[in-house]
Amino acid sequence: MDESALESRLGVPVTVFDATPDTSGYLRRDIPDATHGSFAVANELTAARGRSGNAWAAPTGGVWSSTLLYPDLNPEEVGRLTIAGGVATAEAARSFGVDARLKWPNDVVVPDGDERRKLAGVLTEAVVDAVPVVGKPVGDALNDPGDLEAVVMGIGVNADLDPSALETDRAVTTLRAESDEAVDREEVAARLHERLLERADDVETETGFGTVLDEWRDLTVTLGESVRISVGNRVIEGTATDVTETGALVVRTEQGREVVREGDCERLRRS
Repeated sequence: MDESALESRLGVPVTVFDATPDTSGYLRRDIPDATHGSFAVANELTAARGRSGNAWAAPTGGVWSSTLLYPDLNPEEVGRLTIAGGVATAEAARSFGVDARLKWPNDVVVPDGDERRKLAGVLTEAVVDAVPVVGKPVGDALNDPGDLEAVVMGIGVNADLDPSALETDRAVTTLRAESDEAVDREEVAARLHERLLERADDVETETGFGTVLDEWRDLTVTLGESVRISVGNRVIEGTATDVTETGALVVRTEQGREVVREGDCERLRRS
């Protein structure tokens, strides 16, 4: 990827790494001096971590990126950006002719019969009073959250590589596999970043967020499905019916209505 070409196209500071441990950490070190929209993207991550802190495969050929945002949002509204990031990533993938869909809370997948193959993931990291809060509601991590300083949006896309290069025990796919041809990773990075800034700007207003949320609902594979969600030692089973304005999943269970703000979501196959 050409750093200068991306900077010229996107109009923001861009850093391109061949390999680096963590693009989000790189951007976080420059808060509050770095520019809104600053973009760090790598060909390979050597210490990638997901929403629950687990290591994940980010080998050569992906678009592993982070974007720094200074949103006009309250800490409790940060979940809006996870919705925005998912929609933006799905839109970028769909611009390459891929049937990208959204799986709560932060996966972009491609349906394949009765299977959902993971194509990309979104990780929202809020920085509140200099404290990073990764992948969970700010109120759950901080008893008395102060001002939202910044948000780092980490988005990894399985781009120009074969699925076999991804060491994982779940079904995965890549843009190359879905399109049956090589993919220009620089173009993937540019389209992703452009759409992310647009969607992040949208969700700062009630009207704009309503539109993005409707788009998320249109793209999701989760709503209407029977799901099992693991939240710590607790397991919730039921039918996913909606997503709230904070990004929480509404589940209809035998006991009643549950609003689940985080957790690992698994689809229950019909017998």
